[in-house]
Amino acid sequence: MRSFAASVFIVIASSPALVQAGTIAQNLPYPATYDETTGRYVQDGTFSDALQSGGSYYYSEAIGQSFSIGSGQSSTISDVTFWGSSEYFNSTTPWNQTALSSNITSMQIAILRTDSGNSNFPIIKSWTIQVGQFAQVRTGNYTPADYSPVFQLSAALSGDFTLGSGNYMITIGGVLNNPDGDAFAWTDGVADGSLPSTRAYATVGDTPTEWGTWIPISDGTSGAFILGGTTIPVPGAIALLGVAGLHRRRRRGT
Repeated sequence: MRSFAASVFIVIASSPALVQAGTIAQNLPYPATYDETTGRYVQDGTFSDALQSGGSYYYSEAIGQSFSIGSGQSSTISDVTFWGSSEYFNSTTPWNQTALSSNITSMQIAILRTDSGNSNFPIIKSWTIQVGQFAQVRTGNYTPADYSPVFQLSAALSGDFTLGSGNYMITIGGVLNNPDGDAFAWTDGVADGSLPSTRAYATVGDTPTEWGTWIPISDGTSGAFILGGTTIPVPGAIALLGVAGLHRRRRRGT
């Protein structure tokens, strides 16, 4: 898949073993690694487009992160936090950027049911939120032409949508003004996809018939997110589940 590197100086702590009050599922950012060439700490991510794009954008890919609601429980979703980067092809001073590229007009957050017995997972809830409605916090610095900053983005999810026990997937992707312009890269999370419980999926649109068919990935890439809300009964343990992406770097001018 098409991946993207970002540099940060602030790293979020790893998640606790048990779900805390207000947290339904989470996969916090993977610790940054030190790049000896630039002297910066780098976090990678995988380009992820909104499902509503239908695979029509330049990268034509979306990634999803698995999570589950335990037996006998139900969870009502109220908010989402995630981490991501973007390109700045049309900017002459990318080091001054304090927000995602303006080419990303909104973000689509969708919940899919993954225990349907096939690879065409049904979407059971979707939110499309304008980028201006997110609280954006830049978590690090970067160098032009090398690394993009990583932003933490948070927003409320309207409707108080409730999930019963079962297996699900969250996908987060950018809605783009110019389909060939700056794209959104979802920052890697700590789950690596090496176990069935941390399985990740990707859908690609290199051919029209591929989009919407999810393939399991286990190459270590994943998406950092937190779903907030209320779980009943409380307290309870919710599995920390992961995703992975495929890697293919974008070449300028193609």
